[in-house]
Amino acid sequence: MRERVSMSFAASRAVRLMLGASLACIAGVAHAAQNAAADPAQQATEDQGQLEQIVVTAQKVEQNLQDVPVAISAISAEKVATLGIRDARDISGLAPNVTIVQGTTNANAAVISIRGIPTPASETFGLDTSNGLYVDGVFIARSGGSALDVIDVARVEVLRGPQGTLFGRNTTGGGIAFISRAPSKDFRLSAEAGYGNYNAFNGKITLDPGEIAGISTSFTYSHRERHGVVDNLNEPSDARDPGARKGDSFRVAAKAEIGGTGSIQYIFDWSKIDASPINFQLTNVADGTVRPPLVVNGVPIVVTQQAPVSQYLAGVTFLDPRCEALAAPTREWRDTVCNDINSRSTDKAWGHNLQVENDFGAFRVKSTTGYRFWNNDSTSDLDGIGAFTGPAFTNASLFNGMPVGLLQYIPSIPEAARPFIAAATVPTIQQNLFDTNNKRRHKQFSQEVEIGHQGDMLDWVVGGFYFWEKGSEDNPQNSGYVLDTNSIFTQNFGPLGPLFVAANPAQYRLVQTKSVLRYTASAESTAIYGQATFYPGGKDSGIRLTAGGRYTWDTKKMIRFQNGATVPETPDVGNASYSKFTWNLMLGYDVADGINLYGRIATGYRSGGFNAQDPAVEGVLPSFKPENVTSYELGLKSELFDRRVRFNLAGYYNEYKDLAVNVPITNLAPGTFATKVTNAGKVTYTGVEAELTAVLTDNFTVEGNLGYVDIKYKQFLAGLPVEANQPLVDIAAYATPGYTSPFTANAALNAQFPLSANGMRLTGRVSYTYEDGKYSFTNTISSPYNDILKGDDRNIVDAQVAIDRIPLGGGEGVIRLWVKNLTDSHDLVRAIDFGQLGYGGGYYADPRTYGVTVGVKF
Repeated sequence: MRERVSMSFAASRAVRLMLGASLACIAGVAHAAQNAAADPAQQATEDQGQLEQIVVTAQKVEQNLQDVPVAISAISAEKVATLGIRDARDISGLAPNVTIVQGTTNANAAVISIRGIPTPASETFGLDTSNGLYVDGVFIARSGGSALDVIDVARVEVLRGPQGTLFGRNTTGGGIAFISRAPSKDFRLSAEAGYGNYNAFNGKITLDPGEIAGISTSFTYSHRERHGVVDNLNEPSDARDPGARKGDSFRVAAKAEIGGTGSIQYIFDWSKIDASPINFQLTNVADGTVRPPLVVNGVPIVVTQQAPVSQYLAGVTFLDPRCEALAAPTREWRDTVCNDINSRSTDKAWGHNLQVENDFGAFRVKSTTGYRFWNNDSTSDLDGIGAFTGPAFTNASLFNGMPVGLLQYIPSIPEAARPFIAAATVPTIQQNLFDTNNKRRHKQFSQEVEIGHQGDMLDWVVGGFYFWEKGSEDNPQNSGYVLDTNSIFTQNFGPLGPLFVAANPAQYRLVQTKSVLRYTASAESTAIYGQATFYPGGKDSGIRLTAGGRYTWDTKKMIRFQNGATVPETPDVGNASYSKFTWNLMLGYDVADGINLYGRIATGYRSGGFNAQDPAVEGVLPSFKPENVTSYELGLKSELFDRRVRFNLAGYYNEYKDLAVNVPITNLAPGTFATKVTNAGKVTYTGVEAELTAVLTDNFTVEGNLGYVDIKYKQFLAGLPVEANQPLVDIAAYATPGYTSPFTANAALNAQFPLSANGMRLTGRVSYTYEDGKYSFTNTISSPYNDILKGDDRNIVDAQVAIDRIPLGGGEGVIRLWVKNLTDSHDLVRAIDFGQLGYGGGYYADPRTYGVTVGVKF
């Protein structure tokens, strides 16, 4: 494809990237609009022979993708449309060492992993993301809103490796940028509609009225919905079953040119998504077997003790008898579930984006302003077995049903009361294992100003960045903790203990635990940065030397109003400040025409923060430290055989200090479950990545990538000694990387065949993606089921066939048949180990989906 597509990662990093990137982004969109109006026959001819040239602005100046000394994967507008990419989850596997796992209680959340570094699986506001997500140059701060619906996508860009200089904090793994299409100066109208299994329906319409009074505008509306993919026996409506989704999105953009050298562009987007998140399936229950302390380096450390859930469930009565069979845990995927509480999630997101730029000749200036809001309300059933009735534990009823002869040995029980207590039954409770609901509110503001210039021997850019955010969370939880009451008697009643055990009318009883987590969090970040690329002998000399640096100042605050069953007299407060200088050095050298070698040393930093569920010390919330990384990378970029083959290779070694990881807490009060962020210490990541695209003939193109990363924990100070007031123990030997596939691969065959002289053609695509199974937690010490609940290795086959460029009286049409997960594999992709609550389970990927899409454009 000879068409020149301008890919702006800068725009994509919005937070710091968008400034420089937007320049290329806007130019590329205008060019793409012109190409769309080109003669179909000419367009069909240009699609054959060579690979497209891709221009990116990852260094905030326009550069050919192959000249940039950074590992970048760019997805063009045509591929975005072909694959139906709408949010971050759709690009999993399309770049090496990049995987994305769906959310759990929130249908809009996603865990993005780049080079083994995942964004937080916990959606707390106390922990920042480690992989930047940008939409039209605006940074999306919270992982809970990272799968927002992006409509009218023009390009997607993925930068791998730390981007701490031009894009700043919270890109220690890398970044993903979505860039939407800029308004066209000419009239443009397009529409599409589709239908698929699970009663899926989607429709979208876009109108560009053309330039009016010097202003070009674009209006897009999109609707998507489908029924659930798993049947909830307690929900009569398929539209509310797990996996169901209904979303509406709207986007308007307006752009005006300024004096031929500049422009102003404003974008407003709004979306609302009502969904039933994928269901939690019970896979394992514990029997209460005591786990002795683990001795590490001669020090006994605390391990999580699990409640005897299996024994308790064996004796309960289910509110819905159909649910009893589902209480038997299994790793095999089930197409039915019993949620007595209908899991629902509603996300509303909207935002404003203003971009102003001008080229003054000696330098160019760009300003990007973003103001965004995100609201999330969710209710979740986290056991999938329905409600049941069983014995309940209270202190007052502990001796109910015991013989009078034994009660006489309890001094606190009056003689007159003994017959009544002996005749009393053990109370019961209607409960489930775990349910929760959450209300999150978040808003953010960002401002970036960039000044730069491209010369014959020197490209340079300097800029300033400001970011502010505030969020709140109100999270009631209701859990059931199974207590073996025999342990109370054997541990506290000496010789009488065995007699009470023998007479115990209900050995296993449920403790209902209700708690609330409620807090607000705010943060500010300010940064200045600069970078320059020097070309000795000019840009045709084949040598590029780059150096850059950034200084960042961060302040954070959290006010916690409740963390448990009761509201404290005064809120707990945490304040923290961080600062960091990050830098990079890069060298690029053209070995021969179309072959480029590069080397890169870069640093990155993720701000520290607060654990919302940590105990306070005299009303002060403790904080965890920032995460720092130094990355060393060598790469090869090549375009061969008259630009018919593109092959890129990169090898890297990343050394992290104080890596922030999320782990379950081992020393909680019985009957509670919570996780916390801790700094792991020193961790190294060694990996290799390869990408290949080749034009085999005028009819066939192949593409593929593979990635491998080896992660070694050198130090992981997370072991809690049994003896009080002792330092944490290094458990690096037991650590596993969470939400990471060590090996990933993707291969696709694309085909196209002309059907007529006017450009109509038949196209097809078959792709295969492989991802190693992922751990969901970091060790078995705090998560006993971590190994058992490791995700499945994924083998995903997608396919589609289409007839496009169908002449329609001045426009063109398309008919596309598609299928995802062709083999209908049921893969466990994410898990929850509820620790001492005594059970675990997981979430499965969507089953096979398929459908047809028709579209027209004029």
